Amino acid sequence: MLAVLAFYGAIFLVAYGYRRSIEPVERKTFVAIGLVWAVSVFIANYLLYLVGAMSYLPWVTNFLHTFVWIGFVLTWLYFGVREKENLAVQCVLFTFFSLVVKYWEQQVFGTWGHDGFFGIDGNTAYILGWSIADGTYPVLTLLVLRLAAKRIPGLVAI
Repeated sequence: MLAVLAFYGAIFLVAYGYRRSIEPVERKTFVAIGLVWAVSVFIANYLLYLVGAMSYLPWVTNFLHTFVWIGFVLTWLYFGVREKENLAVQCVLFTFFSLVVKYWEQQVFGTWGHDGFFGIDGNTAYILGWSIADGTYPVLTLLVLRLAAKRIPGLVAI
């Protein structure tokens, strides 16, 4: 577990290089984005396992992956790149880091062992498919945040 946390920390340093702090006016937005992603993906991972679309992620592993990796590190990365990089570059960054993390979690935890991704056979397709899905984080976050900011006071959308 410490190895995975250290790995998340190393990738956080890359995200930190893009953005050293979250401004006070953006903290509510940061927490909202992080919690929405973490909670929804935590639940989705389990439901997708139940229907056979994902391998089982033990609860602690799922929590670390969704709350630490997605909820905190990817949200920090999003704040760092959302105004500095175009959406295509953002999607590539998120896909790449997701791919690296999934392979690392597979090596350390033995997770991400499913044999296909929605009809495409093979574990490589499974890991790559979910990594590409994670690459949509910047686009989905931007769209949902713009809608939510119109209705929820204090959210900062670009």
